[in-house]
Amino acid sequence: MRPVVKSVKDKTSGHYRPWRKAKIDLVNEIGSFCSYCEKQIDRSSLHIEHIKGQKVRNKEGGLIYDDLKFDWNNFLLACSNCNSIKSNKDIALTNPYLPHQNNLLHFIEITAAGTVGIKANVTESDLIKTKAFIDLVGLDRHPGHPHYAEFGDDRWESRLATIDIANRQLKKYKATPRETDLENIVNLAKGWGFFSVWYYQFYSHPEVLDALINGIATEAKHIIPFKGTHAGSFEAPSFNTIERNPSTQQR
Repeated sequence: MRPVVKSVKDKTSGHYRPWRKAKIDLVNEIGSFCSYCEKQIDRSSLHIEHIKGQKVRNKEGGLIYDDLKFDWNNFLLACSNCNSIKSNKDIALTNPYLPHQNNLLHFIEITAAGTVGIKANVTESDLIKTKAFIDLVGLDRHPGHPHYAEFGDDRWESRLATIDIANRQLKKYKATPRETDLENIVNLAKGWGFFSVWYYQFYSHPEVLDALINGIATEAKHIIPFKGTHAGSFEAPSFNTIERNPSTQQR
């Protein structure tokens, strides 16, 4: 859901064979998070996710996107749940909004119970494309959902735990005197992941949102909790598309 931006590479610099070699470069650019559910994942457990699936076939059985198997521009990062649920779905059939092209935070909402839904009053086109994204990786699965896998899918549980941490930090931030600060908040956000949870919890505190999106400077170093967040997509009218070019500077 977090809008991400990574560099564009040509056929030479962006050819990773095997494609697993791209993982370090991806983590360096967009952080060690699932690009779909936002969960923080150890690098060793992250999957290279082919946006246009390497095993998607046409009616004749031929591989549609075989030429993109080793192409950097076709890669994102995913947890095992999002990667396995997306599987061989062809995004060309549903045309979903995607985190490297759109800021889904303009359309998705997260409840206090950790469930994922679509905001009220979005346009019909936005609703269709946002729902297509949610369905693509089963982002709305939680206890009671017909496809929720209690013993294998921990995304809802992890999101709920992060909501609790973020909510407690919000209370401490609003206390008089304050019992936490920006440095502590961004470090916790970096460690727990789920950018959207922190974004919505601190929505009324622009200085915290700026720190989550752009990082903060401390006496020791500049802390960037979520690498590769596309800052410009939080301001209309640019949120519908994320522009990328070879000279893009990563945050």
